[in-house]
Amino acid sequence: MTRFAALMMASALCISAVAQAADGVIAKRGYVDGRFGQIHYHSFAPSAGKSKKTPIAFFHQNPRSAEDMQPLTSEMGKDRLVLAFDTPGYGNSDRPKEPPDMANLAGAMSDALSNLGYGKGKKNGQVDVFGFHTGAFIAAELSVQRPDLVRRVVLSGIAFYTQEVRQQRLATMARNEVIPEDASMVVRQWYNTVNIRTPGIPIERAAAVFLDQIRSLNKGWYGSFAVQNYKPEDRLPTLKQPVLIVQPHEMLLNETRVAHRDLLPKAAYVEIPGITQDVFELAAKDYARIMREWLDK
Repeated sequence: MTRFAALMMASALCISAVAQAADGVIAKRGYVDGRFGQIHYHSFAPSAGKSKKTPIAFFHQNPRSAEDMQPLTSEMGKDRLVLAFDTPGYGNSDRPKEPPDMANLAGAMSDALSNLGYGKGKKNGQVDVFGFHTGAFIAAELSVQRPDLVRRVVLSGIAFYTQEVRQQRLATMARNEVIPEDASMVVRQWYNTVNIRTPGIPIERAAAVFLDQIRSLNKGWYGSFAVQNYKPEDRLPTLKQPVLIVQPHEMLLNETRVAHRDLLPKAAYVEIPGITQDVFELAAKDYARIMREWLDK
């Protein structure tokens, strides 16, 4: 594919891409105010009517967006309201002017949920939360900050590195790279997301994820900056809510096992073996089954 063709395809998909819902699910999009500007979110809800189950908020990995989790968020929307947020600076959410820390990323999600009427004593009550990779720390930090808002916590892919490793990652992190005139950034991202995708994943799905990835341009490192400056060893043990860890055998398997052992030993823990990448494409129903059993008991 030529660079020109890649740009044309991206432009066309930008115009036509829409959220796809599972059967029996109503999918919508919306915006809500947060401390960094507007926050974009997807919602999925049962078409049969309002559910009595606790709504659940989803937080994604970087440099992707809530689109990345669509197979799971749509599946969970069959029996409860799902709100899947684009982290500030990713997807269609406004970008912070400076690299944010994890406290403020979680605080922005607190703003969003509060402005949507969630919280103990508010119109819509509490929510459950799910976070993957960067989103795991957002979900955890939000739950620490707002125990009145969050009922139960589900984490997946906990990036628990030593302080030494975090400092090394910060020191070598590429920041504010010049956006190339020749579209090589777009072509490289297309290749990594679409061309070498796992067999069986439709090109439409891969292209939708590509679109949201490319929107962060040369600020995609903001999320990683927040992750490497976060101290999960100080924050995760202070969680008061019940915690479930669901872990495929993907890149953060060992780090998650250590986080469970050292930081969250009382958390329920379930692994999904055989899934090493594209976890939401390949294991959405496994995630949903495990989460429903735990969230609803």
